[in-house]
Amino acid sequence: MDSSAVRIQFMLNGEPQSAECPAETTALKLIRDFLKLKGTKEGCSIGEYGACTVVADGKAVNSCLMLAVQLAGRDVQTI
Repeated sequence: MDSSAVRIQFMLNGEPQSAECPAETTALKLIRDFLKLKGTKEGCSIGEYGACTVVADGKAVNSCLMLAVQLAGRDVQTI
């Protein structure tokens, strides 16, 4: 693993996930680009439109505004 990369483990749509990505990766980029789930969209990149919304531990969050590492240990639902 690259020294700037992080390994993240979390639940996504009821399935355990383990992913490695650069520390600065957003949750949106992890879901779309690393895990290939294209339902979550990037609309504005500033949290205005909500196209990037996912549910993390029962709360709606803008995945474009959070780092992927913040998903660690969480239960995430997405389209």
